[in-house]
Amino acid sequence: MDQVEFRSLRERGQAIKGIDMVLAEKQMASYTTTWAYGYESIFRILATLPLLWPLFPALWFLNITKIGQGIYIQLAVNRKIIPIHCDNDSCNI
Repeated sequence: MDQVEFRSLRERGQAIKGIDMVLAEKQMASYTTTWAYGYESIFRILATLPLLWPLFPALWFLNITKIGQGIYIQLAVNRKIIPIHCDNDSCNI
């Protein structure tokens, strides 16, 4: 059973029920019982990986103090998005 399913928000025709598309375009989104965005999303995914359980106290601390979200925002602001919907005449992102 797959615990993680990846979906691209930049592909045309991707409708995902209940997601805040404006926020999801700015931050990574994940769903367990509710939608999570940014560092909380990463935290939820990493918490399901047994190999990373020894790091759980540090990840949890970053989550509750919102330091993880601050780091996430700094990385997200400086990221480079590689356009994949380009042809010779136009490039839609």
